[in-house]
Amino acid sequence: MKRYPLIRTFALYSLFAFVLMGIVLSLVIYEHIKNDKLGNLEEVSKITISTVVKNNLTKTDFADTISDTKASQIKSNIIESMNLYDIQAIMLINQDEKVIMADNSVFTVEQPDKKNLEKVLNGETPFVVSDAYALNNAEDENKGKLVINIYEPIIYDGKVEGVAVLQILEKNISEHANMIVQVIALTVFGGFLILFLLLVGILYKTSQTLRQQNKELINQKSEIELSLKRLDDSYLNTVFALSNAVDARDPYTAGHSERVSKISMLLSRELKLTAENQEILEYAGLFHDIGKIGIPDHILNKNGKLTDEEYEVIKKHPDIGINILSNVDFLTEALPIIRHHHEMFSGNGYPCGLKGAEIPLGSRIIAIADTYDAMTTDRPYRQRFSHEVAVAEIQKNSGTQFDDKLVDIFIKIESIIKSIN
Repeated sequence: MKRYPLIRTFALYSLFAFVLMGIVLSLVIYEHIKNDKLGNLEEVSKITISTVVKNNLTKTDFADTISDTKASQIKSNIIESMNLYDIQAIMLINQDEKVIMADNSVFTVEQPDKKNLEKVLNGETPFVVSDAYALNNAEDENKGKLVINIYEPIIYDGKVEGVAVLQILEKNISEHANMIVQVIALTVFGGFLILFLLLVGILYKTSQTLRQQNKELINQKSEIELSLKRLDDSYLNTVFALSNAVDARDPYTAGHSERVSKISMLLSRELKLTAENQEILEYAGLFHDIGKIGIPDHILNKNGKLTDEEYEVIKKHPDIGINILSNVDFLTEALPIIRHHHEMFSGNGYPCGLKGAEIPLGSRIIAIADTYDAMTTDRPYRQRFSHEVAVAEIQKNSGTQFDDKLVDIFIKIESIIKSIN
């Protein structure tokens, strides 16, 4: 999924929010202004009825068609109001729903909506504004234009005697509303734009600050990682020194740990272990005998067979090694391998008597490598065995001392292992 910079994301989302707010606000304002305009028209229609129609007619005039004289008088008097309030035409209807006067000098006042007419005549509502509709019977230049009818009751002595239908162009309302909406929209947009630019500026400065802080943190992290690496290297060098010190105590075992590590690595590659596990195994092989630094020289370098008591002391070297290495963080995962490399597949080994798959895989690998190298190097109490004899001995103890599957892999690469010594 494509990711955008913070500022661009903020700009896109805020722009979308501003546009959406502008549309919603415009619609709300438009409807409010339109309704306000219609409310004004109600007042206009009342004024028109009150000052023009009712002043020139009595309730008896609504019994039949108004005389031409009165109609002319009303029309002449109403022209000023019609021009002043954008009234395009007027029609007077009595209780029998009969048109008693119609001024259609501009538009044809089409047959009023019966439902709205009856509501006003029956006194159900004091004022009705129709939906906009198109003129179909007007002259060519006005045909199809949208108009709105306003139904205003004519009341004498508290009784509705008729209805005045005033016709107004819909555009007179919408244009007025649109003009005000545009002014408000421009004002709001300008305010939003200024706010948006201020927010973008603040965000940009904040982003720059965060980037600088992030850069400093990265540099600090690099310095910390470098310090940790130096510390690890220092630990590693110390441990290597201890390991070499063990080998130096017995000239017969010089290089033993390094060879065990190499043989173990050969086996691990055949097993296709991960690079991480191979590295752990490599360290375990290098330091598997480091605990022997705590074993007295007279036992470690004894020419003859060890007594039971001496053997018990020798058996402590894995745990001694764990204690030495326990504070080295990067060797944490190698510790179980080191501790159990003298376990036997049959369960007769030490220090815990683990059996089969209970023994860590790395320990089972090192057990074979350690035994092979021990047999093929000179010791104070015997001469080295040949490669063939050592291989045969390992095969002999397959499934008892060693993991039989690992022994099969050892046999498969024994010619390569021979070159190490």
